[in-house]
Amino acid sequence: MTDTHDTRTALEEALGRAAGAGTLLVALDFDGTLAPFTDDPGDSRALPEAQAALEELLATDRTYVAVISGRPMRFLRSVVDPEGRMLLSGSHGAELLLDALGDAAADAELRLSPAQQELLDRATELVEAQVARYPGSKLELKPTGAAFHTRTMVDQSLSARAEQEMLEAFERLEGLKITPGQHVVESSVHTATKGEGITAFMQATGADVTLFAGDDVTDENAVRELGPGDLGIKVGTGQTAAEHRVASPAELAGVLARLAELRRHALA
Repeated sequence: MTDTHDTRTALEEALGRAAGAGTLLVALDFDGTLAPFTDDPGDSRALPEAQAALEELLATDRTYVAVISGRPMRFLRSVVDPEGRMLLSGSHGAELLLDALGDAAADAELRLSPAQQELLDRATELVEAQVARYPGSKLELKPTGAAFHTRTMVDQSLSARAEQEMLEAFERLEGLKITPGQHVVESSVHTATKGEGITAFMQATGADVTLFAGDDVTDENAVRELGPGDLGIKVGTGQTAAEHRVASPAELAGVLARLAELRRHALA
């Protein structure tokens, strides 16, 4: 069994390495990580010590703070980051907000793997063919997907049939995420996981070192995206791919405070 002192020493050394990074990304789950669980999820808030540490990190040069949560984006924007200073990923990676990058956000395109790009090209071709069959329908091309819109079709009585055909065509493409909506069938080559969220933030910020902390099974998707020089922290019990572990959100708050202190000194 690992000695507690050795465990703390290993984490302290890892924090020191992270603090010295050229560009540092600190990415965190919310419930059970920054904030203790509450009876009413709407009452959940980050612990004061954790919030203070995040504020200090946000005020530090070449340091980004991200929250990657299963919560919807509206909660993250209104409760977690009302001032719009963090990078946000909601709904387990399905929602991304890069506004905190400012002018750089326009250049922060998500890079697709060759396989993802091929899948996107095939999905786009399917929508183009469907648009040709149904006058007035439209293709909306997105960085990671293609959407088929029917709201502006000349003959609206055909829209349901057109959407069903589009849905069935998309379903023949293995690995494509499909989301039907009102007068639209959307596709995406990105699946909704926290791994997608952290990858997007790592790419967008150009982080040299990324720290990620989470408590849930869904957070393991993000942990597995970390590289050899990154830092993963598991909060609480349970199996994990993270190299480090803390017992509770309160203990993690102390870790974040220590990281903020080390980062301030490293950049002084």
